[in-house]
Amino acid sequence: MEESKKDKVLEWCKSEEWLKTCIEGILFISEKTVKARDISSVLGIPEKKVCKVIETLEKEYIEENRGFIIKRTAGGFRLYSNPSLNEILSKFVKSNIHTYISQAALETLAIISYKQPVTRTQIAEIRGVRADSVVLTLMDKGLIKEAGRLKEPGNPMTYRVSEKFLEILGINSLDELPPLDDFEESNENNGGNESNKNN
Repeated sequence: MEESKKDKVLEWCKSEEWLKTCIEGILFISEKTVKARDISSVLGIPEKKVCKVIETLEKEYIEENRGFIIKRTAGGFRLYSNPSLNEILSKFVKSNIHTYISQAALETLAIISYKQPVTRTQIAEIRGVRADSVVLTLMDKGLIKEAGRLKEPGNPMTYRVSEKFLEILGINSLDELPPLDDFEESNENNGGNESNKNN
């Protein structure tokens, strides 16, 4: 009889509803993106099962127009507020703690996002000014990370954006960034227009 009770408890613990409760709780308390493999390890279920339960939760939140949604970011999952509540939440939150970054840092982040992996020299060539201090600042904030060295004289370090950067933007990969015209092509066109004006 005792064994039968244990079996029922185990069966209930592995049920779809209980798994949804567990996964929802894990995502709720996490301050960063959660990988399916980490949830799988904690709950002792296959990663495929984790993804299936999360897909069910995603649909439920959208269909019920809940105050939060699940987004796939940086190769994992994270809870975000419902986009339809942006205006209301902005009014409610009178003061936010922001990590302000300079225009130079924003430009450098954009270059790294679209050109990664990229060296400091390559960043400087595109921006027209040295990028050493800006790169260090972005490293300190955890928005970029080292991506290895180039096999060329001096073996310069290359950089790429971090998972934290993807999390802040709320995207799963850089493929979700809006397409931009090729930098060099744009510069050539602008240069040509200036030349025509001067003639």
